[in-house]
Amino acid sequence: MARDFYATAAQVLPVFLLALVWDSGYLAGLRGQRRMLRRRTPTGNVRFWTKPRVRVYVLTVTTAIAVGLTLCMLVLAHAIPDGPALRIAVSAVLLLALFTLLTRIWIDILHATKSTPDPPSD
Repeated sequence: MARDFYATAAQVLPVFLLALVWDSGYLAGLRGQRRMLRRRTPTGNVRFWTKPRVRVYVLTVTTAIAVGLTLCMLVLAHAIPDGPALRIAVSAVLLLALFTLLTRIWIDILHATKSTPDPPSD
């Protein structure tokens, strides 16, 4: 049963990684957005997710996925023993990746379907 868990995780984690990083121009779209730091704006009307924060979060999530994938492969190759702590760690990586992907999907859908204000009529 544990081998099935690691085999499935080893198949799912790369798909999450592809969906998070290389999906439909996410990084190109992020590059084009203006996200200024709070201390640089007089009004303070800046999103929480500034570019440095996005950079740290995305790099952390992708590193966690790569580490989780490596752990799965090492267990499947019998290089490290299976254990409850390892299963919890891999499960946490799976949940982090799934939560991040789900959040991005929600934000993309809400942004794409928000109503635009009517143009002023003269």
